[in-house]
Amino acid sequence: MGLLAGIAAAAAIFSHAAGQLVVKAPGYRVVLSDTNGRILEVDDARGRKLLGSSWGCLWWLNPDHHATSVGGCSFHPRSRWDARASTLTLTYGSLAVVTLQARATYFDLRLRIANGAPVRDHVRFPAGLAGDTRTVQAGYAPDVLPGVKLKPAFFSRVGNPVQIYPSRWAFADYLALDSNGGHVALYSVNRGPIAPVSFGFLHLGGTAPCSGRVYCLLHQFETWVEPHARWTSPVVRVRVGENAQQTILDYRRDNGIGAYPSLASKLGQRLDVLSRAPLVKADVARLQLPFTKWTPSLQRLPSPILLHPVAYQPGGHDTGDPDFLPPDPAWGTTDDLAALVAGAHARGDLFMPYDNLSWWDPSSPSLRATTPTAVGALDDTGAPQTIDYGDHEGVIVSPFAPAVRARTAQELDAWRSVGADCVFLDQLGARPWLRDFNPAAPTPLAYDDGWLSLLAPYSGRCLMAEDGWDRLAQDVVGFHGGLLMMQRELAYVDHYFGVGNWEPYPLATWLLHDKVLMYQHDLYPLTMAIDGEVMTWNMAFGLVNSFEWQLGDEHDPWLELADRLQQDFGPHYAGVPLASFVQLSPGVTRSVFGDLTVEANLSPQTYDGIASDGFLARTADGSLTAQALPGGHWLIIERGAGATTVRQPVGGDLTVTIDASASRVVALGGDGSALGSIPFTSAGGRTTFLYAQASGGSRVAAYRLEP
Repeated sequence: MGLLAGIAAAAAIFSHAAGQLVVKAPGYRVVLSDTNGRILEVDDARGRKLLGSSWGCLWWLNPDHHATSVGGCSFHPRSRWDARASTLTLTYGSLAVVTLQARATYFDLRLRIANGAPVRDHVRFPAGLAGDTRTVQAGYAPDVLPGVKLKPAFFSRVGNPVQIYPSRWAFADYLALDSNGGHVALYSVNRGPIAPVSFGFLHLGGTAPCSGRVYCLLHQFETWVEPHARWTSPVVRVRVGENAQQTILDYRRDNGIGAYPSLASKLGQRLDVLSRAPLVKADVARLQLPFTKWTPSLQRLPSPILLHPVAYQPGGHDTGDPDFLPPDPAWGTTDDLAALVAGAHARGDLFMPYDNLSWWDPSSPSLRATTPTAVGALDDTGAPQTIDYGDHEGVIVSPFAPAVRARTAQELDAWRSVGADCVFLDQLGARPWLRDFNPAAPTPLAYDDGWLSLLAPYSGRCLMAEDGWDRLAQDVVGFHGGLLMMQRELAYVDHYFGVGNWEPYPLATWLLHDKVLMYQHDLYPLTMAIDGEVMTWNMAFGLVNSFEWQLGDEHDPWLELADRLQQDFGPHYAGVPLASFVQLSPGVTRSVFGDLTVEANLSPQTYDGIASDGFLARTADGSLTAQALPGGHWLIIERGAGATTVRQPVGGDLTVTIDASASRVVALGGDGSALGSIPFTSAGGRTTFLYAQASGGSRVAAYRLEP
């Protein structure tokens, strides 16, 4: 490694002429102004300009506080090139030092400041990077799972979709571009405490900076640098020449995410069950059923499932947090709940209750036993930070407060006593990072580090979170949420990026798919397994299916489809890295997870026999195939050593032709029993028959082709 690094460093060449500082490496050329250090241009190995300059000069302190802001534009830095280390150093008086270290295909930027006054709470670095709206071809951003690909029209649209990492809107500190026929990505390399950052692509109106033909890349560290203190940024790496798939995998490696425990090591045998088990949400308030009366209806549900009860706490949903046990007496006692869990286990199911440890309701016994100031994440005035859910203004608590740490341990241990297999923690991966001035916090920046350290001892408890971000994947095993919910419920994605300017892109799938299970949101009804678009998103991006249980819908065709797809295909993609993702046509993609290939059609037209909002999934050995056909037909074909089984959980009567010879075709009932033989034709290794939904007055669950 040392020899290779030395060779890479030696390959960089420095020149200083005509007011420019130029660093040239095998994969790129970067040009800086010798007047103020502004990056003027980043070109790839073929001389194609990828980035230029605009607003700001490499660094900017307190850019949003005009009276106290200061940046590189105010200085004429001294420059020094160290050929042996392939490093350019720019010294801005006694205030700031920037280093640019060159490697063959990337360069690293780092800023050190010695603060005078006042507090520096925002540090824009690198500042001044911009692109050309005429040459940009695509952008890539980690904005809500699994990520987005932004089309050229987005960069000409007036907008400011700047997000904060970590949060649901920024699950990684990463941006990438395809521009002028080349590729460039910018991200932080940081294995120490989280360095929160606000970032995004910016295009303004009128004659403002970042307007007209210029869009900007904003990357601003959220800081709290006291007067007379020193601060050093993480390394900001700029990679040139690699596409988005390659650079998000670089981000994973450079930040140590690839070394996180795999799902197999975190879950053991539970992974096999979870990969085959659709999540079944049980809203107790809607079911209106005491725990002691659940068993008969549960017996009619498929198995295994991940049973996820919500709204069972005293007062109902978003009430009494973090005190979820004992449950509301209307539904039963803690012992009744434990008996329900035991019954689920006897069926082979797993149990995951809803909980929320990070937001405390003023009506809860836990908060009444202390004060908001003692447990809250405090702002810089010492006031508790709050947020409303319904008519409840609750306190966002500090993970460092002793009462919060003690209450977290009590709650998770209580769930272990009940027999819970997993615990879902709401808001944990969704809430935007915030400063926490609780006296127990080591620094105001440590809020999310505090939750990571608090939950780390419970990594074996199968913890899952709403949404999620990169570092949560070290100990958490499931992320719930994504773009489809944000678009369907709130149209936020169109709001931020513009109608038609974006499409889902699997940045998070490449980054984390072997570390966490991914689901649609655990609560939102319109991203449950209710239509073809949801099913197709799930298969394309490797999500586990979800369904909301309501009494009487235990045999809903969509539940049957979600369950069968999960049973058959889940073990082929859950916990399996995404090997490739390519666009076959507008709205049509191909994903490969291990031995499973999924062609997903999210376009409005049929594509190669795949219905709109449908997919074709198949294993490499041909043992499993699932396809959505025009007309609302969903076929699943299971090929075994002795027979081929054809299922159509959703769809009406249909004449089908299967690549399999048959001597007999048998209709099967829901319990697998034979309902009788049916007419068919078989020739040339293909069998044709009418897939009727009923046979002899009984509902058909499948047809078996016997050799």
